[in-house]
Amino acid sequence: MAALYFADYFDLSLVAAGFVAASFGLMNIFARTMGGLFGDNFGALWGLKGRSFWLFICLLFEGIALMIFSQMHVLFLALPSLIVFSLFTQMAEGATYSVVPFINKKALGAVAGVVGAGGNAGAVLAGFLFKNTIDWSEAFLILGIVVSCASFLAFFVRFSTRQEDEQRAAFAAANIETLRARAEKANAALEEGLDAIARNGQDFDAAKA
Repeated sequence: MAALYFADYFDLSLVAAGFVAASFGLMNIFARTMGGLFGDNFGALWGLKGRSFWLFICLLFEGIALMIFSQMHVLFLALPSLIVFSLFTQMAEGATYSVVPFINKKALGAVAGVVGAGGNAGAVLAGFLFKNTIDWSEAFLILGIVVSCASFLAFFVRFSTRQEDEQRAAFAAANIETLRARAEKANAALEEGLDAIARNGQDFDAAKA
């Protein structure tokens, strides 16, 4: 759709429009990983609720970027907005799968399957907006509004206290060596600082004498 959109609305050749639209897919190289990585970082800071909040951020800015893209009528403005939209879209995918494993560990495969199928179903439903019944820019605007509204559903994801405790314990176990190394480094720096203070005090006393 992006290639046809750029060809029809920006008067690009199909080859040029294809290269421009490819920028959307190229963001997959790193954006999904970034989404999952930031999801882990939010989880480390605020637990499972932090992961859900990061998912909300990604979806909200994805919707906002799509709405902005739909209103761009100049190529040099449309392309950056498309890239920003793609960035948050792919990060939202990574953020989604940073939450999925914690929804129901006993039915992890089923939950992942529902999430994957939901994405395909959404794509099919979105396709009906591009049946030439309305302008494509209006279709993108509607999709942006839908995504922005749907982002607030992330706040309805609930985790039990037990799940939160298990996640914190698992994170601590996975990072225990890193924490121990940081503690040893901090202790060494503390001892070095105390020695420096002691030496400085001795030198001061000697000079005073």
